[in-house]
Amino acid sequence: MSTLTLIWVVALVLIGAALAWMTALIVARFVKEARASDRAADRKVIIQSLSGLLRGQPDVAATLSPFVQRPEVLAEAILDFQGLIRGADQERAMSALKALGLVEALEQRIAHGSRDERLTSVEALAALGGEEVRAALRRAIRSKDPNVRMAAIKGLADAGSPPTPSRLLDYVGTGELTPSRVYAEMMRQAVAAAPADGLLALQRQDLDPLMRGIVLDALGRSGSYEAVPALAAAAADPDPNVRTAAVRGLGRLQHPAAAPPLAAALSDPAWTVRSAGAEAVGAAGLARLAPQVAALLDDPEWWVRFRAGDALRRLGRPGLNHLETVAADDTRPVAQRAAERALAEGG
Repeated sequence: MSTLTLIWVVALVLIGAALAWMTALIVARFVKEARASDRAADRKVIIQSLSGLLRGQPDVAATLSPFVQRPEVLAEAILDFQGLIRGADQERAMSALKALGLVEALEQRIAHGSRDERLTSVEALAALGGEEVRAALRRAIRSKDPNVRMAAIKGLADAGSPPTPSRLLDYVGTGELTPSRVYAEMMRQAVAAAPADGLLALQRQDLDPLMRGIVLDALGRSGSYEAVPALAAAAADPDPNVRTAAVRGLGRLQHPAAAPPLAAALSDPAWTVRSAGAEAVGAAGLARLAPQVAALLDDPEWWVRFRAGDALRRLGRPGLNHLETVAADDTRPVAQRAAERALAEGG
């Protein structure tokens, strides 16, 4: 076989392979779209059946029953449907689904479904409500998948049964969960439900700065003034991230007793703490600290200057007086620009 013939043969083989690959992609796309269309149609049937259930139609259970064998589709429909109803109607619909054996079916999908199916099933399970569901969610926490564990804990929290703050910390200590945005939200719910337990959790000796920061953030959002002394003490922690979380928490609680630690935060060596301090003073309305905040308009960090200007605007006339004075002082060009920007944003 000549070289030219070999080249042509190879080219034809490559062309044939490319055509086969493209054909396979097109077929796969059509199959995927068809399945998505069928799934959407099934969800529509389920939602219509649930609506019929609320209207007292007698044959609804027979329509819904086959879908219990396809809990992943039923789970998606439940999440869509629950956003449309509230109160007694929601309880009636969810009770009917539980009576069909959906709790057990969803538990099976949590154990053996794909990743997306497991997560959707946990969310749908949480929507059903009741002690039976809470028990199932507690079992789901033992899943090997950390995403399922987190979703199960979130489901318990949304159902009004969040783990205690110390238990949440234990999950991280054992490696069952990793800190994340969702984890921080769970800690906030747990501490809001039991601020005293959050304060006890903060005293644990096994907390690294990250976990101390998460607990402090939750205490600051709890609305409990009992947390002020602990937050004030943490505002002097050696770790700047811990100090930042504590200062932000003090600002959220807006308690007058926070003034001394917030004043100290305004001169902290870490710019993140100074920024959080300025923001906290503005949020708490501590007008007597306006001079110290105004001094931060010269700060070397742009974000600190921005927060200082914003805080002065929020402090009302005392803060505005400082902004206007600095804006007229051309001997401090950096502070002058920061003050002008703050005044311009305030209209």
